[in-house]
Amino acid sequence: MRRFAAMAVALVAATTPSLSLNASEAWPTRPVRVIVPLPAGSAVDAAARLVGDVLSKRWGQPVVVENRPGADGSIGTGAFASTRDDHTLMYGIASALTVNPLVQDKLPYDPTRDLVPISAVTNASFVVAVHNGVPARSLVDLARLARAEPGKLFWSSGPGLTRYVFSAFLKRGGLEMLYVSYKDVASQSIDLGEGRIQVLITALQVTNTPVHSGKAHIIAVTNSRRAPMLPDVPTAAEAGHLEMTMDGLSGFFGWRGMPVDLRDKISADVQAAVRDSEVRARIEASGQSLLGGTPVEFEAAIEAQRARVHEIAQLIDLRSAK
Repeated sequence: MRRFAAMAVALVAATTPSLSLNASEAWPTRPVRVIVPLPAGSAVDAAARLVGDVLSKRWGQPVVVENRPGADGSIGTGAFASTRDDHTLMYGIASALTVNPLVQDKLPYDPTRDLVPISAVTNASFVVAVHNGVPARSLVDLARLARAEPGKLFWSSGPGLTRYVFSAFLKRGGLEMLYVSYKDVASQSIDLGEGRIQVLITALQVTNTPVHSGKAHIIAVTNSRRAPMLPDVPTAAEAGHLEMTMDGLSGFFGWRGMPVDLRDKISADVQAAVRDSEVRARIEASGQSLLGGTPVEFEAAIEAQRARVHEIAQLIDLRSAK
């Protein structure tokens, strides 16, 4: 009996790779759930739904987006990591892997093991917007004003990455500006337009109302490349402030132990979806750049962001950045 059991185990082990391959070829066999660790209506959520619609048509199965926001993406990321379901994916943000481990004491997931990068989809455009009452048309101008009148200018930011990069800008320049905290982005946008805060660094989409109404203007983007919708606005690096360079990466992730062939199949499908002209137009209209790319490329981009975050952490205290 012991010999028979050993033979049975060996047989299962020998046949598992072929079963995995066959399953990958047939996948999905039922609806696919996509967890988004950010609120419904956010730019990341919109991208997940647009690409999900195209994938649903390619796969012949519904793709259902489920929002699990909170704790800068940690709640939804933890929910995904604990699911262990081969028909559940995550459309998440890279900062959950690069920033959260440095600022949150205990994560409900292992950032190095629980998520398998499949394909980057978007790069959210982060911008520095200034109220029109402030005579600054560049980061150089802004730094000059802040240095001349320490503590006079008020600033705010989106959560996470944008707060850190602007704090690094202030620290490196020896500048003093007063930080104003908000519970929601709508109030930030309104107060920038009314001049109650003078500087707002956040996602491009958040600044649309005050900028389009002529009450504020954008002086820089923090991304490594210029935003498609703002071709004439320089990057922070072009303005001489490399410490402010940060990309807002988001994309699809798979579960720990995902078969490589299935990962590559999904990645190819996502890349095809990103090439859809309607998807591209709608995502770029939301202030994001389209990426696409292989799992290896996505993983490399995450590692690059992790290195940048560690550089910023050497300059400022991430936990109390403001």
